[in-house]
Amino acid sequence: MNTITKIIYIIILSFISHSIFAQTVQITGKTLNADQLSLIKNVSITAYKKGSSLVKATTISQEDGTFTMTLPSTDEYRFVAEKRSYLSSDIDINIQEENQPLEILMKQKPGYIFDVSLINADFKRGKAQLDAIQGARIEVYNNTTHKEELALMDHPQPSFVFSFEEGNHYTIMVRKKGYLTKRIEAYINIEGCILCFDGLGIVEPNVVDVMAQDNQLGAFLANLELEPVAINTTFKIENLYYDYDQYNIRTDAALVLDNVVQVLKDNPALKIEMGSHTDARGSDHYNMILSDKRAKSAVEYLVDNGIDPNNLTWRGYGETRLINSCTNNTSCEEEMHQENRRTELKITGIEYEDPLDKKSLREIIARENYSTSFSYR
Repeated sequence: MNTITKIIYIIILSFISHSIFAQTVQITGKTLNADQLSLIKNVSITAYKKGSSLVKATTISQEDGTFTMTLPSTDEYRFVAEKRSYLSSDIDINIQEENQPLEILMKQKPGYIFDVSLINADFKRGKAQLDAIQGARIEVYNNTTHKEELALMDHPQPSFVFSFEEGNHYTIMVRKKGYLTKRIEAYINIEGCILCFDGLGIVEPNVVDVMAQDNQLGAFLANLELEPVAINTTFKIENLYYDYDQYNIRTDAALVLDNVVQVLKDNPALKIEMGSHTDARGSDHYNMILSDKRAKSAVEYLVDNGIDPNNLTWRGYGETRLINSCTNNTSCEEEMHQENRRTELKITGIEYEDPLDKKSLREIIARENYSTSFSYR
């Protein structure tokens, strides 16, 4: 064996020996919320060679917040943990022994945990056996960053959790066949509004039982009721009132009808009747004419704000369907008469295919923004 051959042979043996006897160590660890010391799942963990950007290994923390990673024991490492709604966290470590425990503490970004249960609205009325709704399509879009944050298709659970971050406006949309699509606008610490939800009401800053750290962190629990839809289902449009002997849309009524506009835009497969009712004062004939004008004026408002007129009809019911005891020649307070001066929405038809079924929330919002921009040109 000549000298060159011997050198090559020695190099090969050295390489094989190093490969066989190179030592590795298994790292076990867990990711924790720094404030609550609760375990955090689905955290992305990356091991870098210390002092460089060389990635040596990556993993994801499990449902119980734990993770494992196998690395050569000869290097020093920097571990970086990242998860949406948390500040990234890093820690330097010099691996010396097998199964060395590692805890990574992560601080939550200022914001709020939104914990939602999906409820069948008919359950409260005693018209349904089950209250929980499974298999819904749940989407969250961040209007501030213009990013899709959550998209769950046929979600198997009747609940979901999402973390809101400060200074953002989110749109949440929940869709389920056989129910009205539900849209919620969430404003998180914007212009003094700590937690504002169009569609769920407002959580004021003095609700301290769900807040922490000067209202910068907290949790918001909500039961989101979805309304079943079927032909002849009727919904009372709350607080849509008319002045006595008038059919024009009042300023406060316009705000209510704006919500109806959004509901119908989110549920374009529905055909509806706007039915208007009067109080018992005045003649039956006159009230029938007046209620017809009120219903027509509500429909005209919807059409003027973008609802397809082919999906709308109206009908005046006069005083034929009073909801309290204020009948003819009965003395009642004005508030009771106003209860009878109401408008109701009745579903008269449902298209087999919803035009929005194949559209994501991101696409729906993009189309809305385009339409708004176009209308102002």
